Amino acid sequence: MREKASRLSRATWNAARVAKICWLAASVAALGLGLGTALAAPPAFCPSGIPVVTLAPHQAGGFSWGTVKRPMDDPCLSHIAVDPAGDNAWYVGGLNGLYMTKTAGQTWTKPLSGRVEVLLLVPGQPALVYVGIVNRLYLSRDKGKSWHLIHTFTQPIRSLLVASNQLYVGLAWSTHAVPSGVFISNLGGSGMQFHEFGPTQSGLIVWTLARDPQDGTLYAGTEIFDHPQPYDPPFFRSVTNGLTWDKVAGALPHHVIAAAVRPTDGHVYALTEGLGLFGSDDKGTTWNPPVNGMGLGGSLLMRETAATQLFAGRQKWKSVNGGIFLSSDAGSVFEPIGLTGVTVAGMAINGTGTRIFATTYGSGIYISPIPPSLQ
Repeated sequence: MREKASRLSRATWNAARVAKICWLAASVAALGLGLGTALAAPPAFCPSGIPVVTLAPHQAGGFSWGTVKRPMDDPCLSHIAVDPAGDNAWYVGGLNGLYMTKTAGQTWTKPLSGRVEVLLLVPGQPALVYVGIVNRLYLSRDKGKSWHLIHTFTQPIRSLLVASNQLYVGLAWSTHAVPSGVFISNLGGSGMQFHEFGPTQSGLIVWTLARDPQDGTLYAGTEIFDHPQPYDPPFFRSVTNGLTWDKVAGALPHHVIAAAVRPTDGHVYALTEGLGLFGSDDKGTTWNPPVNGMGLGGSLLMRETAATQLFAGRQKWKSVNGGIFLSSDAGSVFEPIGLTGVTVAGMAINGTGTRIFATTYGSGIYISPIPPSLQ
């Protein structure tokens, strides 16, 4: 497995941010292969030597986390989506495949095998569920009853966005031989077209894609796979629906692994790896740093109904002890709300906004009610 060059990435590469870091070399090696099967019993370790742990039910910061849930005894998880129409239906992805439950985790099926790189549920009639298994993109239009391979890429899939009846796909390039960019198609994957970031932009891992719902501005956060020095990872903006892109990283100190746009005013959130959540009020031209960073953050969830309220998951590595954090002031200050001791790789909120779900790499799924004061 490739060891990344920067101080932060080198430390975290062998840690546990499977949703955001510990995946690239294995993904490239697995192109075209259906990796993994359902596990017969919980393993002692997840890949990269992460020991499997079980957290006891606990309370922190007004949140109350219950007992762990593991689909088919698999603790090596990274993604989760919860059907907004019903709390009992979840989609969960990890190293061994995609799991589904319609019974709130009591029973499970495993419709897709292989390393889940990205998972996106798009509410609607019908709801759309996209799953990236290494370089293969699958779609279900019937809540997981059937799955269709809609496109195969040359590189692993890293990010997905659906907006204005278009599908945007970001990949993880591990070469400078070709330009990097974003693929755009209709919702079913037909007419897939590539639009490069620029002729000199190559070797980029497109960790995140986000869109301003007010004016349609798109954003893409990237990491340069081999960390050339000096290291200047680009953050891009598009005002042409992804046809052309401009670099607007400005004062961002490191690569962006998660981004979101506040729907009320276009404020952009950009989570840098290890250096906290930055914010921009002018579409990425200038950036405001956080008052406190969590340290080695790996996942971000903005509440659509209360967009100054953000949840962030932290990695567990050495003295950084994982956990989930909440900011109620648009990301300036984050406070711990539980799950200390595990890497929080993915998060979801149910349709009524009353419960939060967290996938933790090397442990499983934990659920807590959201305190009434935050609903």
